[in-house]
Formats: sequence, structure tokens, C-alpha cells
Amino acid sequence: MSIEITNIKTKEDVLRYMKNNIKYGWIDINGDKHINTMKDFRRLYKTSSVEDTIKNKLGTCIEQVSLMKYLCDIANIKSKMYSTRIYERDDYDNLEEEEHMHCFLLVFEDNKVYHLEHPNFNRIGIYEYSNEEEAIKTINDYYEKLSNGVSRPVTEYTYVPVGISFKEFNAYLNNLGSIINKEK
Repeated sequence: MSIEITNIKTKEDVLRYMKNNIKYGWIDINGDKHINTMKDFRRLYKTSSVEDTIKNKLGTCIEQVSLMKYLCDIANIKSKMYSTRIYERDDYDNLEEEEHMHCFLLVFEDNKVYHLEHPNFNRIGIYEYSNEEEAIKTINDYYEKLSNGVSRPVTEYTYVPVGISFKEFNAYLNNLGSIINKEK
């Protein structure tokens, strides 16, 4: 069953909207769509606005988390956006390497914390935690394991600048500072 944005009232509605409307992918600097592939991501990616994500029905974890935050805000659901990633300096420029970042959304409701996951198609769902620290640690541990144990900083952010590259988004996160696993 489809749901309109104006009818979203709960975290379940947010996830239902995402499942019914948004695919994993991105639109490159040339306007070409890339669905379920990260080929040439470091070379060609630029962040999209929430409006473009809705219009194109396409987004990476960056856009999808921004959209879920927008939907939560409309429904007056308290939420926060985070990124877990293998640390890269601002000037890191290996355009051939895969990206190692995942953005996620936490929702705060009834003295519990919920992780709304849609961009990771292996883990789509709503996961419940006792508190924010437990949620962040559990999610980060999952991605560290996928990264063969490489330490990953977690950064909270409040918005996604539109039209920037992956390298620029990484530098933006670097300048916000990490909340766990801060680099030395």
C-alpha cells in the first residue's frame, strides 16, 4: 500500500514510504542515473536535494537518510542523522577506491531509540535500542566488521549540502568532528 508524504505520522509510515518509493542509486554530475551500482562514484557523484530524491525516486544512503529525516520532521518525530565511515583526510583523492561510508537515521520515541534502515538492502527495517549510545555502538560495530575491523568514526550531522562530491561530503563530516572513534 502506497502512502503520501502528507499522511506520514509514524516511523513505520516513513519506512513504508521509502520501501514503496525510493531505490538505491544516484544521479551523477552529467545527470545520468546509476541504480544499485557504485561504479565511478568517487569520480561522478554529487549530493541531491530531498526534492530531487523524491522526484527521481533514487538516493544513496546520504540522500535516503536526509529524506527520512525530512519525513520524520514533517511528522514531528525526533530524529538524528549520522555517518559511519573509514576515516579519510580532506585531501584524500584516490578516485579508484571504493567508498566506505554509511549514513543512518536514529529516531527517538517513548524513551527508546530506533534505527530506521532503508539504504542497506540487507538490513531494511526498524531496530530498537535502549539508548542512543547502544544504537550507535551496535551500528558502528556492524560496519567495522564489514570493514575487516578497521576503526570507523561516527559523526552526527544536521543537513546535507546539495551538489557536492563524495570527497567534499567527507570533508564536511571531518569538519564536524566525530562522536566516537575520533582519529588521533
